[in-house]
Amino acid sequence: YKEGKKPIFHQPHLKGIYSSEGWFMKLMEENRQFVTRDPEKAHLFYLPYSAHQLKMALNVHNSHNIKPLSIFLRNYLNMLAAKYPFWNRTHGSDHFLAACHDWGPYTLAEHKELRKNTIKALCNADLSEGIFVAGKDVSLPETTIRNPGRPLRYLGGKRVSQRPILAFFAGRMHGKVRPALLRYWRDKDKDM
Repeated sequence: YKEGKKPIFHQPHLKGIYSSEGWFMKLMEENRQFVTRDPEKAHLFYLPYSAHQLKMALNVHNSHNIKPLSIFLRNYLNMLAAKYPFWNRTHGSDHFLAACHDWGPYTLAEHKELRKNTIKALCNADLSEGIFVAGKDVSLPETTIRNPGRPLRYLGGKRVSQRPILAFFAGRMHGKVRPALLRYWRDKDKDM
């Protein structure tokens, strides 16, 4: 879809921790081998939004209120559904997106078909939250890009022998995995 204004749509964020979705967007939109201009020939439809850019553009600082972001995305999908027949033919099951901010999955919450039917490549692929669907959706690795001009430089970080931290996560204790890891490892390993 060509609809959607920058910075939320069609403007990939190519540097930092959430750059996986930006590089996904950049490579999809520049690709001529897999992209067609004739929607009748398309097997899938890409939704070119950035969860990171959506948060940066619409979030009220320190509010932690994701609902306005989700409503914004719902309104975008409703506009596409009113303008084109493609979403309505399959209720979104032949549409896909990539989202790498922790809030990415939650930006889908206000649109049932977007949340349940769309193929999602998520960096926050937590089954317990009811948004990621195993067998349909895919987990996209979160990759920090330091230099968009040389994206592969420093990819993977330092050698394992030079890493002082065994495990790390940022953000809150959401889902089932983080609390389980903490229960298991707390006070058992000085490097954790």
